[in-house]
Amino acid sequence: MNRFYRHLVLAFLLQTLASPLMAADYDLVINNGRVMDPETKLDAVRNVGIKNGIITKISQEQLSGKEVIDAENHVVAPGFIDTHFHGMDAFGMKLMARDGVTTALELEIGAYPVEDFYNWKAGKSQLNYGASVGHAAIRLGVPLKLDPKGDILYSGFLKEAIHDGGSEWNTKPVNAAQKKEILDKIEDGLKQGGLGIGFPIGYYTVVGADDVMQAAALARKYNQFITSHVRYLSQVPPSGYIGLEEMLTVASINKVPFLMHHLPSNCLGKTKPCIELLRAAKENGLNVAGEFYPYTFASSIVGADYLAEGFEGRIGMDVSKIINIATQKPLTSEEMAKLRKEAPDTQVIFYSMTDEQMMSSFREPGFWVGSDNMPFVATGSEPISWDTPYGQGSAHPRAAGTHARVLRLNREKNIVPMMEAIAKLSYHQAKWLEPMVPDMRKRGRIQEGAVADITIFDPEKVTDNADWAPGKNSLPSTGIPYVIVNGTVVVNDSKVQKVFPGKPIRNAIMK
Repeated sequence: MNRFYRHLVLAFLLQTLASPLMAADYDLVINNGRVMDPETKLDAVRNVGIKNGIITKISQEQLSGKEVIDAENHVVAPGFIDTHFHGMDAFGMKLMARDGVTTALELEIGAYPVEDFYNWKAGKSQLNYGASVGHAAIRLGVPLKLDPKGDILYSGFLKEAIHDGGSEWNTKPVNAAQKKEILDKIEDGLKQGGLGIGFPIGYYTVVGADDVMQAAALARKYNQFITSHVRYLSQVPPSGYIGLEEMLTVASINKVPFLMHHLPSNCLGKTKPCIELLRAAKENGLNVAGEFYPYTFASSIVGADYLAEGFEGRIGMDVSKIINIATQKPLTSEEMAKLRKEAPDTQVIFYSMTDEQMMSSFREPGFWVGSDNMPFVATGSEPISWDTPYGQGSAHPRAAGTHARVLRLNREKNIVPMMEAIAKLSYHQAKWLEPMVPDMRKRGRIQEGAVADITIFDPEKVTDNADWAPGKNSLPSTGIPYVIVNGTVVVNDSKVQKVFPGKPIRNAIMK
């Protein structure tokens, strides 16, 4: 081949490689969207090309691919990461997909055995999934239970422990041999890839501080973190503030990162001092994080320690502020006493927080959102399943609308810059987790090379629709027309597809 033809062929190849036609190789393209990346601070109209589940191109030039989404007038954001997702049931994941969530993590209560949890979700999860090592279930000696349809029973370990041991499930201490067995099982869970250790000790305050300290030493050994629903849901001593002090001491001595779940609902009238305490811990070099949800009412089980006799003074509410989720009616003192004795796993909600307490956490830099998603309770004869119509079932509305509510409140009240609101839904979680969970290094971002977990929303219309009116508990959020998980479109034009691209999020398995 002479020199002229060699140059001609080379020129043709270079032109071909530079041509937009090359973009046809993209599996999915998102054009014309306002791309917002909290890490790099990119905030501009860009086009995004995705191949093999990875963002491979972010460009000002129009791209084409096998599938194209026109995101004009919409924000293209990192997929939302929920660190406080109970149940992992199919209906809950379907609703959370409509709410913009791409990764659901059960870090508060966790799972036991960890390996069984990951095996159960493998290949049939619409969202990415993961769990901490569940200290509560290990201590109670009750493994993860599934219902006939394969959905996890959030309070399954509580039900079995309560029925077998009555009130002893949260009052009985353990002996030295049992403590050794508990620590061995926690270590097994970490070796199986568990994401840190979850200590929901607000539910079983009998657990000793030394027990928590010894378990946290295992988190240090395996380069993991600890999380807690701290003791003492109270605004008078012993208070949630004291519970936070305890866990900060454990984290400091063991040199492990610490996440406090739903801070306002634990600290109540001490919310600002609790925030200041976490802030001081950060300034002194501790790797700590705070979580909140955008509601002023909480959800729990009626048998929780903090709802024992005298709760009125501790929490600052009377019994009429406690609602039975199944009946959607306020409890009386007599009904509450009966349920605590005979059915302590009954789910309730209670109005315990003020708007200012919640907003204090919303405004705090670096705090992030965790829904504390609770599974829906069937209100009819049919069990809850993926095919359950929207509006049916009963649960805290946060199980359907937490993330859209954050965006709506921020639009209406201008609480933080939009970039920070998006970071509270995605990036802060990923950035904090990534030293212990390598998989998170490429999530929570819109960047070339990042995993294509993406949420597309209309900043002027996104809203939560779930509330306490009958038939509205499980209404999905609107204004989030597209949600992409590992490059697969799970929500397409506001319709959830029956696809299951979710991947496990876990620590490196150590055998």
